[in-house]
Amino acid sequence: MYINMRYLICLSICLCLLSLPGFANNLTVQNVTLINKNATSHTYDIRFDVSWDNSWYISGAPTLTANWDAAWLFAKYSTYTGGAWSAWTHCKLLNTGYTAPSGSQMSFGTDGTNFTGAFIYRDSANTGTVNWTNAAIRWDYGTDGVSDATPVKIKLFGIEMVYIPEGTFNLNSAASASMYNEFFSSGGSITQITSENALDEASIRWAKDSTQGGQGNDNGSSYGSDALGASYPKGYNDFYTMKYEISQGQYADFLNMLTSAQASTRYPNYNGNTRHTISGTWPNYSASRPDRVCNFISWVDVTAYADWASLRPMTELEFEKICRGGQSVVTNEYPWGVNSIVADASLSINGAEDGTETIDTDVSLGAANYGSNTFSGGDGGTGPLRCGIFAKSDTTKITAGAGYYGVLEMAGSVYERGVTVAKMDHTASGGATTEAGLFDGSHGNGALDSSGNPDVSTWPGTDALGAGFFGGCFSSTAYIRTSDRTARGLTHNSRAASSYGGRCARTAP
Repeated sequence: MYINMRYLICLSICLCLLSLPGFANNLTVQNVTLINKNATSHTYDIRFDVSWDNSWYISGAPTLTANWDAAWLFAKYSTYTGGAWSAWTHCKLLNTGYTAPSGSQMSFGTDGTNFTGAFIYRDSANTGTVNWTNAAIRWDYGTDGVSDATPVKIKLFGIEMVYIPEGTFNLNSAASASMYNEFFSSGGSITQITSENALDEASIRWAKDSTQGGQGNDNGSSYGSDALGASYPKGYNDFYTMKYEISQGQYADFLNMLTSAQASTRYPNYNGNTRHTISGTWPNYSASRPDRVCNFISWVDVTAYADWASLRPMTELEFEKICRGGQSVVTNEYPWGVNSIVADASLSINGAEDGTETIDTDVSLGAANYGSNTFSGGDGGTGPLRCGIFAKSDTTKITAGAGYYGVLEMAGSVYERGVTVAKMDHTASGGATTEAGLFDGSHGNGALDSSGNPDVSTWPGTDALGAGFFGGCFSSTAYIRTSDRTARGLTHNSRAASSYGGRCARTAP
């Protein structure tokens, strides 16, 4: 359900709370206040309440089964100077002085002495709704260059995330001829990821059934990976990923927090096309279906969102870990671990599409939105659905269409966008070398350049060299199995395709 969040305008002599549209599916952050101003250390505490449904914490051995969901919290501030409010800027936080309510814990990033956000999650094994009041994180406004007397306003955001634990996992190693460019064992190719150590060029290989999987090194029968440095995220170390794909409400809120010039660059402008509902003008963009997965967003749109939220793109190795966990490979498997899937023409929307709608599926089969299904009920049409629509209180991993760790919509819906392992992209002009091997897992710093582009130099850039497509989409029956690498090396940065979307990740503290 799409919910209300709040932000605080704090002047030197008064406090005024205003409403802000929600920022995460089924997550509420509210009652935000600035308290405990310390004019000596130049800090404020940002106090808030946070809640969400269907939370979980699984602990114990083996490590690969321990996981939980969390909220990634970050804040933006604006100052009043010269008779006008400044552009929104990312808050620097301290990892001291915070308040984690009973039953919760917090962890911060790997950003040095100042942090760009915090995770809040359960502190022991349990499931169900969490509702924590009077939590607080500490804003280091002095480091941000804000003077004690300057009027300031704050917005606090939250995104639901899932923790993916550390450990060895399997790559597909038995090509089935049902998928393009599958990983497989040939010429010394590895079939497991056992550490984050650097991998030599062509350490991972795949069958060449399609040029869109990455050209790589031709040994006559297979193609291979770029050299992947120790800092390239291979999925062995623990990390977080968004529980859902970016929603239309989240993306509209993101646009409103940019400058006018930045928002103009990032605005899709496809309202009314293929169930896309974002419309308006800056700074008042809105989505009439805010809970719906966002489509018509390009690689640079996704990475701009990641940079702004201080997250990062995932890699295709992390994609496989999210889907499979530490389990054995199942031939032709989907992200829910079996090779069955609901028929692509059997989806019917129940109720108005206001964040409470449900959908009918065959409860014995894995669920996904694929195959250009034209929906009956709801708003009808063909396109993305509400984030997490297949998950109910009584669903299993299979019937919810969830990956091993509970991440939703890893197959179908919209294409995931991430960083490939492929060295070459055959579709690029002249077979240009991708930037995949340069990716080092750096996080966004919360800011974009003046044009609205991400400014992290080690990410695949505006040309999308090094970026790929994972997980298939709603408009096709193909490419939705976990190990189908059909488009993993495909370079394309247009947002014109109605099936383009994405989600973001972050290395665990």
